[in-house]
Amino acid sequence: MTLEALKQFFEERPSLSMRGVNQEAGLSTTYLSKIFLGQRPLTQKTIDKLIPILKKYGYQEDKK
Repeated sequence: MTLEALKQFFEERPSLSMRGVNQEAGLSTTYLSKIFLGQRPLTQKTIDKLIPILKKYGYQEDKK
């Protein structure tokens, strides 16, 4: 997962709240916002927490 893919996922789902995803993934309520603003890196550890939550909302990993 790239930052661009994550941003696109949320853009395509305007009703999906970053705050709710943060909460489900066990992250602070502003974590994703800080990643989007470039104030935090998108780490593999964060991706591993986000993937199961995002899959519930329709995220599909690229099969390259």
